[in-house]
Amino acid sequence: MRVLLLEDNPALAGTLSDYLEVQGCEVDLAFHGQAFLDIAQAATFDAYILDVAVPGIDGLQVCERLRSGHRDDTPVIFLTARDTLEDKKAGFARGGDDYLVKPFEMEELLCRIQALTARGRRPQVSTQMIGDLVIDHGAGTAARNGRRIKLHELQLRVLKILVARAPDVVDRSLLEKEIWGEDVPDSDPLRTHIYRLRSALSAPGEKPLIETVHGKGWRFVP
Repeated sequence: MRVLLLEDNPALAGTLSDYLEVQGCEVDLAFHGQAFLDIAQAATFDAYILDVAVPGIDGLQVCERLRSGHRDDTPVIFLTARDTLEDKKAGFARGGDDYLVKPFEMEELLCRIQALTARGRRPQVSTQMIGDLVIDHGAGTAARNGRRIKLHELQLRVLKILVARAPDVVDRSLLEKEIWGEDVPDSDPLRTHIYRLRSALSAPGEKPLIETVHGKGWRFVP
C-alpha cells in the first residue's frame, strides 16, 4: 500500500512514516501543500494523509484541489489538533473521508487507512444540485432553470466554498485564504469576483443566490 503524507513537522513526519513502513506501507513525504500536489499528480497512491495546519496551501485547500481540480478520488484522512464540530464539517465538506484528532495512537491511524482503502475509491460525482441550481464540477459550469452558466475557475471555487458552508456566512478572510493562500492580492478582487458570480447566477426576475451580510461576509441562499 502506497501512502502520501503531508506533514510540516519533520519529527512527526519521520515517526509516522517509520511506523507505517514497518507495517508494510510505502510512504512518500511532502512538507508543504504545493509539493504534495506535485507528487500526487506524478504518481498513484492508495491513500493520502493530510495535516491541516501547514504553511501556504493548507490541508483543507489541498484536498479541495485534489477533488475539484485534479479529479482525484484517492481516500483522504485529515490529521489535526482542531477538534470542534465546525472544523470536522469543514474537512468533510472539502472532500475528506476521515478525520483523526491529535494526539492519536499510531495503530488507530493504520486501522483507519486500512478501512478506507478496503472500501475502494469514492465514486466520482460530477454534478451537484442545490435548489434550482445545478453545478457541473467536471465541466466548470452551472445551470439554473434551463439556462447554462459558464463560470471561470475562480468563480467556481468561490461558489463551491459558499455552497459547502450554506447557509452559514463565510467571512472575507476565510474566502481569501481558501483562494489565494498567503498571497492575497493588494487590491480587492474578491468583491469584484463575487459581484460577477452573483450576476451570472441570477437572471432578471430570479432570486439572488449570494447574499452579502454587511460587516461579516457572504452566504449562499438557495
